[in-house]
Amino acid sequence: MDTSRQRKPVLLISIGVTAFLVGAVVSGLTVWRVLHEQIRTLEIAQSQRKQHGNSDSETNGQHPAALVRVATAEWKPVQPLKPIIGRLVEVRKVTVASEVEGQVVEMPVEEGTPVVGGETILARVDDVWNRLAIDRGKSRVASIRAKTGYESAELKRLEQLADRNAITGSELDAKRALLEQFVADLAEAQATVQEEEERKTRSVIHAPFDGTIIAKHAELGERLSPGTPVVDIISRGTIDAQIMVPESLIDLVGIDQVAQVQIDPLGEILSGKVVSITPYGVSASRSFPVRVRLDDQEGRLKVGMSVTVMVATAPKEPALVVSKDAVLVRPDGSTVWIVVRNEASRPDEVQPIPVVVHARLRSEYAIEPETLKGRELLVPEAQVVIEGAEHLQPGQHVRIVTLDENRSDGASRSDGPVRSKSTERHTDRGTSERER
Repeated sequence: MDTSRQRKPVLLISIGVTAFLVGAVVSGLTVWRVLHEQIRTLEIAQSQRKQHGNSDSETNGQHPAALVRVATAEWKPVQPLKPIIGRLVEVRKVTVASEVEGQVVEMPVEEGTPVVGGETILARVDDVWNRLAIDRGKSRVASIRAKTGYESAELKRLEQLADRNAITGSELDAKRALLEQFVADLAEAQATVQEEEERKTRSVIHAPFDGTIIAKHAELGERLSPGTPVVDIISRGTIDAQIMVPESLIDLVGIDQVAQVQIDPLGEILSGKVVSITPYGVSASRSFPVRVRLDDQEGRLKVGMSVTVMVATAPKEPALVVSKDAVLVRPDGSTVWIVVRNEASRPDEVQPIPVVVHARLRSEYAIEPETLKGRELLVPEAQVVIEGAEHLQPGQHVRIVTLDENRSDGASRSDGPVRSKSTERHTDRGTSERER
């Protein structure tokens, strides 16, 4: 019995050791297989790289030729710009109120309804009392006109009697005064009728200008008094981009100045003119409201949309300008790759030029070379790489591709035809899959 108890621990230990050894062997085989595949892949890659390196070096030197697109550096006036965030605001906003008293009997508009100035009916107020007042006033006018005619005839008879000294002068003066009173009463009655007719006309409330209703303050059946708000309307056709310009830049902004406005939600850039500069600034931010007038693009621009307006930060000065795609911006500095033209028998090559970016425009950068050699190479009319510069090496040969002709500028000096980027995909070493 003691012997059987002693065998169990020994058996368990044996099983555990065996399992450990088996796992170690399996793991070793797996690791060996993975390493073997990696070594084999590396050998194949090195062999292919050596073959292509030898092939390219026979025609292009140390590094394989890379396909690039280029642009021309220019010397022109540049004005640095700074983006300022703002919003779209209405050109005009008005609260239309009732000018008469009465009950709303018609209101055919809702929030968001477009209106036409002088044509669209916003609301109609009950005018029954105006019509009755007009009828009553017209009757009074007719009565006074009749009395005035009678008194006028009486005055003529009294004047004839006065010529024969049949009446006294006081009687004639009294009749003249009575006639003048009737004439005044007639004018007052006519004015009262005109007033009621005007009130009747204004019981129909029209839109004051072309726009859109943004709020309703009255409803059908509601009783209005003179001055009661009915609707709020904002204008359409034009819209303003309002920004707050810092005091340090406000002197560079002028009325009628053209400004580029980016409509952030739409991703579009529109041109507008500065129409107002408010001289009363916000003391907390030391900035001044500026409005840029835009076309509302048939209602596509909405009040409240965020915008970005480019504001000048300095006067215009001449500078060397390249496409922003030509500048490789890295934490350690900015670089521009320039194409150096060689003799007809030798391919073109590229050289990196460290630069300082002085101004960032919408599609261009104003730059200045940092080194003396860079200032000698990077001059106006120089060709700079705008596509394919990410993996270039100094002195590497290149072939220039143009999208319009799908051929390189130096095709006559290359060993074979050059295809555009759309037909050949570049590898990290600058060669295409087709060449590989």
